[in-house]
Amino acid sequence: MAINSFLTSIPKLKGRENYDEWEFAAENLLILEGVADCIKQERSAATAVAEDAKAKAKLILTIDPSLYVHIKKAGSTKDLWQKLKSMFDDSGFQGESHCYVTSYQFAWTVANL
Repeated sequence: MAINSFLTSIPKLKGRENYDEWEFAAENLLILEGVADCIKQERSAATAVAEDAKAKAKLILTIDPSLYVHIKKAGSTKDLWQKLKSMFDDSGFQGESHCYVTSYQFAWTVANL
């Protein structure tokens, strides 16, 4: 299967609402292409820089154009990956606190009906 077929099967990243699914699919696309290490470390050799540019371009093609304004200055695949993670990843304390606040608000609303 050609890379274009894989790209069209990955949902475009829109924001928090589909970040987890996008992250999983995008990382597996990079694994399939043999460039997954680009999201884990900076690359310096000439061939590594070319691979990094390809990996970054592939990721950008899986992102909704409305988000381009936030990622245009990412210099590497790792920079891009970290930027998106900081913007949309709800895991960890921030995600947990959001769930608690949402649950509390829902419980308060139901109790006051």
